[in-house]
Amino acid sequence: MVGANILLVESDKTSAPSFAPALEKRGYAVTIAHGSAEAVARAQSTGPAVIVLDAASLKTSGARMCRDLRKVLPQARILLVVDKKSLPFDNGAGADLILQHPFTPRKLLNGVSRLLPAGEGTTLQVGPIKLNLAQRKVKCGAREDRLTPKEAKLLEVLMRHAGEVVSRKMLIKQVWETDYTGDTRTLDVHVSWLRAVIEPNPLRPRYLKTLRGQGYRLDAGSSE
Repeated sequence: MVGANILLVESDKTSAPSFAPALEKRGYAVTIAHGSAEAVARAQSTGPAVIVLDAASLKTSGARMCRDLRKVLPQARILLVVDKKSLPFDNGAGADLILQHPFTPRKLLNGVSRLLPAGEGTTLQVGPIKLNLAQRKVKCGAREDRLTPKEAKLLEVLMRHAGEVVSRKMLIKQVWETDYTGDTRTLDVHVSWLRAVIEPNPLRPRYLKTLRGQGYRLDAGSSE
């Protein structure tokens, strides 16, 4: 997503897995801080739209850090990650959303997306592919095209799950809003149309891959 700045506050210990790769893969601009004072300084300098506070990796409840961040950046949305053993959290500290381990990276990304201010999510970017959701325009390299509503929705779903295999059933349900999967020719045709727009050579897809018997996957993690 273009223009969405995320402040990630997490432990600097290598044993603690970082959320940064998942956030960056989705296209966010990620700034990392490793402690309370650094987080406050980074928040003041970058003005993030969403703060992901990984209190679990910091071995803290996160309550004090939430309050400190709220003082310097009251308009920012805070997603707090807590350990599965944590006691019920007193949300008087001001977290907008709390995720408790265990959860998938997708759930974290969905949470961040929900907290973004209106307008921040109007443009998606995965590698060289940029999709303006409001205008239904896709740009890949020097080429820019306007998509039909179904093409735009299909590309949006694939971009939001970039690097993942998305089943035909899921695509049909999300794009055409039906559970009927008896005929997938319409989906295949729309995939062909998308390839004609985003692929240098639609006959040899570089980005939008078919996984026979499974579905489709958008592999466009780096600009070329």
